[in-house]
Amino acid sequence: MKRAIVTYAAGAHEELLDVAMPSYKAFAQRHGYDMLVGGKETNLPPAWNKVPLLLEALLRYDEVVWFDCDLVVVNPADDFPPMRDGVTHAMVRHFDDCGEVPNSGVWRVTSAVVPLLSGMMDLEVFRNHGWWEQAALMTLMGYTVPPHGSDYRKTQCRNVVQTRWFRECYFMRLAWNSHPNYRAERPRIVHCSYPDMSRRLDVMRALARDPAFDYPRYDREAKDAKATGIGYGKQDAVRSGVLGGAPAAD
Repeated sequence: MKRAIVTYAAGAHEELLDVAMPSYKAFAQRHGYDMLVGGKETNLPPAWNKVPLLLEALLRYDEVVWFDCDLVVVNPADDFPPMRDGVTHAMVRHFDDCGEVPNSGVWRVTSAVVPLLSGMMDLEVFRNHGWWEQAALMTLMGYTVPPHGSDYRKTQCRNVVQTRWFRECYFMRLAWNSHPNYRAERPRIVHCSYPDMSRRLDVMRALARDPAFDYPRYDREAKDAKATGIGYGKQDAVRSGVLGGAPAAD
């Protein structure tokens, strides 16, 4: 079976991908994936490039895995679990301040989801939505999504209709897409989706240097970030050994 990992970055996000790529390549080589870095395929906001790049890759590969540009593979020892019978795609669900959110930052797809990808592109109402293609995907899976321009943190997303794309999705363990505010105890992939780009980059660099780095939650105060100089809370820095002192009691 031919398999590939696909990723893409534009503008300031290219620096994130530079940090992420060694871990992506190591995982791909270890488990027999081709590693593809896509180019610009659409004039829509950059996040939408995911969809045509996946469609293009599915013409040549049996399974394609999408990696957002702000991930770090911190434990490449094992490959993704096998797809179950009747499953056409796989991702992780996060349960956090926004409710239940299937996250396509790590998204495994097969050719059976071509109609889903095409349907996402047809949902023009989400072209400039703050969640872009993610909002389109969630809608087609039967989820509620926050209205454009709203405070997304005050929205409780939930599944209201178990559509075909919900039923055919394998929701993987949290370790495959561990989120700052919804964390796996022993992550395999950490998704550094911090709102502040400099913090995102600094935490990615810390994880690239030390995969055991105890990355912070979103809600660390700015004054704590300044205490370390690299964008994470002082207690996280103490716990990981970046700063001296006794580990914090959890």
